[in-house]
Amino acid sequence: MKKENKNMALKILFFFLAAGILTSSVFAQSGGGKNSPKDVKIFVEYKLAKDNQLNNDNISVSVNNRTVTLTGTVPTIYERNKAAEEARNAAGNYNVTNNLTIEQANIPAKKVVESVLNKIHGNAFYGVFDWVNAKDANGVVTLTGWVHLPWYKDWFQKEAEKVVGVRVIKNDIQETFGPGEIGYRAARLIYSDPMYQGLQYSTNPPVHIIVNNGSIILEGNVGSNSESGWIENLLRFNTNAVNVNNYLGIRS
Repeated sequence: MKKENKNMALKILFFFLAAGILTSSVFAQSGGGKNSPKDVKIFVEYKLAKDNQLNNDNISVSVNNRTVTLTGTVPTIYERNKAAEEARNAAGNYNVTNNLTIEQANIPAKKVVESVLNKIHGNAFYGVFDWVNAKDANGVVTLTGWVHLPWYKDWFQKEAEKVVGVRVIKNDIQETFGPGEIGYRAARLIYSDPMYQGLQYSTNPPVHIIVNNGSIILEGNVGSNSESGWIENLLRFNTNAVNVNNYLGIRS
């Protein structure tokens, strides 16, 4: 019953906001002048309601001195950024000040990190030549690791921004600027073996190959110590890598 009442209230709010926008738009188009602060407030609230971001009256919109100010709380960084973007799209030539804060979530750090890594490792572009880890300290999540293309650093951060419990992100991911010949040869050596064949295309492949300053860094999880040693020796004696640093874990 409470859910039905909430849905009905949102529908009523949406109806009145839509009606207000229609009236304001007709007035502006008929030569009534530029949009007033009241019109802009209606536009922004309508846009946020349309995108389901005004649930439980969590966001307040105020307009003063040609500035739209958003206050209130949202569950994630992603929703905070999205609300500001939607407000800018609706506000026209008004400025937007985003004073939204991220809700404090009582989620254990281990669970937050697990959710962050699931998001990043499940990204379609996360592959053999990337390795990202995370740690959480009271909602401040630090991302570490390597990516082989510069823009992946921001892409993977955006995945972390969608996780409830993440209030601040410190992005310390480093860029390798591509695996080069050494990395591609290492990947062919590992993933042409029947034990690993085809797994390079899986979500979060078992062996990640990072090439930095001519050295190979191995990250990921394999089935046994013997597998880990075999991979290390395979690359050590069959590539031109300066060194092979083996940080492979063993699956439990």
